Amino acid sequence: MQLVPCDNPRPGRRVASYARFSSHNQRSESIEIQEDNNLAYCAINDLDMVAMYSDEAKTGKTTSRADFQRMVADAKAGLFDFVVIYKVPRIMRNRDEMALLRITLRKYGVEILYSGEDIGKGSDGILQLGIKEVLAEWESAQLGERIVDGIQKNAERCMANGQPLYGWDIVNGYYVVNEVEAAVLRRARSMLSNGKTVAEIVRALEGHKTKRGKPITHNVLTKMLKRKQNAGVYSYAGHETEGGMPALWTMEEQRMIWKMLGDETRPRRKALGADFLLTGKLYCGKCDTPMTGTSGTGKSGTVYYYYKDKKGCGRQVRKDVIEENVADAVRAALSREATREKIADLVCEYSETEDPTPQSDVIAAEIKEIKAAYANILKAIEQGIIPPGAKERIAQLQEQEETLAEELRIAQAIEAVALDRDRVLFWLEQIAAAPDDKALIDVFVARVVLLDDDLHIVMHFEDNDGPPGAQLYDKGGGVLPRGTMLHHKLQKPGHLTRLLCLQVRYQGCQGNRPLDNTGAGVGMPP
Repeated sequence: MQLVPCDNPRPGRRVASYARFSSHNQRSESIEIQEDNNLAYCAINDLDMVAMYSDEAKTGKTTSRADFQRMVADAKAGLFDFVVIYKVPRIMRNRDEMALLRITLRKYGVEILYSGEDIGKGSDGILQLGIKEVLAEWESAQLGERIVDGIQKNAERCMANGQPLYGWDIVNGYYVVNEVEAAVLRRARSMLSNGKTVAEIVRALEGHKTKRGKPITHNVLTKMLKRKQNAGVYSYAGHETEGGMPALWTMEEQRMIWKMLGDETRPRRKALGADFLLTGKLYCGKCDTPMTGTSGTGKSGTVYYYYKDKKGCGRQVRKDVIEENVADAVRAALSREATREKIADLVCEYSETEDPTPQSDVIAAEIKEIKAAYANILKAIEQGIIPPGAKERIAQLQEQEETLAEELRIAQAIEAVALDRDRVLFWLEQIAAAPDDKALIDVFVARVVLLDDDLHIVMHFEDNDGPPGAQLYDKGGGVLPRGTMLHHKLQKPGHLTRLLCLQVRYQGCQGNRPLDNTGAGVGMPP
């Protein structure tokens, strides 16, 4: 928000300007264009501009916008008499929210003016404004539907969506093998088959980078090797097609990888008739082995569910006790406003530092190549040279260009949905308040280590290709966007009505093992 110097603003003629654009993919000067129009409107109509508000990279479907909220608060405080906007979609694309906003502002004695649209007065103006609001909401809904339809259509045709996977490139909208990257993965598969550990393979691959230019870490390599796409299985948006993309090796070889990396021996969550939320996440802190779901039947016939260390010291813990403790500890961390704000800041900061080539740029380059090929054929024909199959090639190029044009529009629309701090904060508030322990654990918990009476919960906020980030330790509740360590005292059975957090500590966690075999935290502060 910017206060505009105005000598002696006249009551009844004080105006605030509001401008918005949806994403960084739109022209940043569009904010300036809107504000210039609003200033010109005030000059023509002898109005006094006293404040200017603007929201960048924010959707118009909700009111979760910082300057928008400030504008409403200042209207309540009586700072101005009118709000001037460029066009209807610039302030709101949701009719219900728009109606509520108009009622709220009128309650504060503030009316909305439009600098870029001629809205009539009286009944005609009401009808005209209603139609424009309906069209704004319809356009927003249509765009969302076209994005979803486009993604589904691409998936049905086994077309690439989003960023290319390591080992493949995207050419004309489809996956093709990147032989350099594929050679790295095949070397890793060969070393694994010859008995090398993942850690040894990572060291051997030192110097190789992911698609985003980051080191190939233990976590990253494990995920790469476990992908079903390696065996040619296309999977996206609920569609899975064997042979839908070029394979790096056979399905039999992929099954061997899954077996060596433990996927085939990992228990299913509901194999025992109960949903074990910590499957694959819970480890014994004494012997550093996974604790898996099991059950037993009492004398009365009641079935009891446990997590048990079957391959180590044989320790077991009740399923309901451990799951409730983990979920409540994470929920308690997320319920603190300072923690949520730090997470939001770090997530947005991380998002801004990431600079992968936008998919729309890749598609636009492909369209440019097609147009160049098309122009070369036409140029040859104009010179009296008709290449063999020219007619079929022209038709093929035209079809490819039409398909890519649609993909370009979808890609640009998807990229326009920017990640903003208010959206992250809203989501964190919702998930912290929700009773769904499964969603909470699935999203935030990477690993849980059970010591004698302590839980070490590793919370992670990471992308699929990135290693843990820089360390941050804050006794006041600082949080890393990924690799966050949360230390929490375990409650005993019979004391589950409340959760007593004796101490909560956050620290960056390096590597893939948060604890050593003695149960001591790696690098934990004293």
